[in-house]
Amino acid sequence: MAFQTGPAGDDSPHRTFALVLAGGGARGYAHAGVLRALERYGYRPSALVGVSMGAVVGTAWAARADWYETLLALDTNMFPGPVSDQEARGSFVTRLRKAWSWARTAEDLLFSWGPGARAVDAGRAFLDTLIGARQLEELSVPVAVCATDLRSTERVVFRAGDATTAVYASAALAGVLPPLPHDRGLLADGAYADVAPIDVARTMGAEFVLAVDPGQLMPAPDIGNGLQAVLRATEICHRRHADLRFDQADLVLRPRYRRPIDTLEFEARRECVAAGIREVRAVRARVAALLG
Repeated sequence: MAFQTGPAGDDSPHRTFALVLAGGGARGYAHAGVLRALERYGYRPSALVGVSMGAVVGTAWAARADWYETLLALDTNMFPGPVSDQEARGSFVTRLRKAWSWARTAEDLLFSWGPGARAVDAGRAFLDTLIGARQLEELSVPVAVCATDLRSTERVVFRAGDATTAVYASAALAGVLPPLPHDRGLLADGAYADVAPIDVARTMGAEFVLAVDPGQLMPAPDIGNGLQAVLRATEICHRRHADLRFDQADLVLRPRYRRPIDTLEFEARRECVAAGIREVRAVRARVAALLG
């Protein structure tokens, strides 16, 4: 079934809204499900704000009519995959191979920008295929893309210029893709500075702001040492800070997944899309009450 893509015009039957799409790695494919379902019910954002994978999906939506099919067809093999339970419990040879792979990754992180250093061209090609040679100001709706300056620690907001460059900076996850030199800064994943830039969306002329939070607090592991405690504390800190940012939106959509999905588990993209669709269905009445 084909769905219309584009902005809600002046004759739209609903109130205008800006849509904030947060990061989440592979779980960010839930944004595609949200956009697809919103369109199905006749709701189209008049502006978009994207962070990390949210920038990838949102910019694709605003750049091309076949955004959905292209997103699902993209080759994501350039990204290192998660360690599966089967691999963790596999034969000695399997575990040895995985250990060697992660040893190489550790070496890359120590002496260069990580595994992405070998795949930066592939990363740009990935985005060029998806977005094309487009300027942000040429897209079908106003789009703001947010990145983090690792040197100044400040949030950087792109509203114009080369779309591929902006989205690459926003999605440059540390240890996976090298950061982008920009002016005097060094730009990386936008979620480090602000996972949900609701305030940016408020400046884009829409009546309301909806946000999509594709995050997932993983089940608590057995915490038996200091390192495990530090990792869990960091995860909790990130989650609670994100909650404070999302609370500033008029409505937050939180897709629910049927199992834990790793940040780099891109083979689960269709599961994530389905989660986004389910969430729109679940909050459809609230969307209608807000937007008409």
